[in-house]
Amino acid sequence: MQQRLKGFNILVVEDNELNQQVAKWLLEYNGAVVVIANHGQEALDILEAEAFDCVLMDIQMPVLDGLEATRLIRADPQWSGLIIIAMTANADEHHKELCHVAGMNDFLAKPIDPDLLVDVLLKWLIPGSTD
Repeated sequence: MQQRLKGFNILVVEDNELNQQVAKWLLEYNGAVVVIANHGQEALDILEAEAFDCVLMDIQMPVLDGLEATRLIRADPQWSGLIIIAMTANADEHHKELCHVAGMNDFLAKPIDPDLLVDVLLKWLIPGSTD
């Protein structure tokens, strides 16, 4: 078993329980420490209390959606360098642009490809690792 994400703390912001379980399993299988937030407001509360290397952010969620949560994170200087990667079933160019404008670093389409997930995370967490 390759623990390619060992030592990284990742916050998964996702309202769908099955998607939470799949993401948590994939990330933990690869060695990451994973915390789950059910929506954007919960993510903000968790970020206030804990440090993370990366956030995997769903876009469409109740309470506070991923785009607005990302804007709020980017508005706070303490999180200016935090890596935020969108996870959404809306994989068209319009939604990719919305994610970029909100301040997200990258974009993954659902259903999530496990190898692509790890490769994209490593690209941001360890620059030069996937060249």
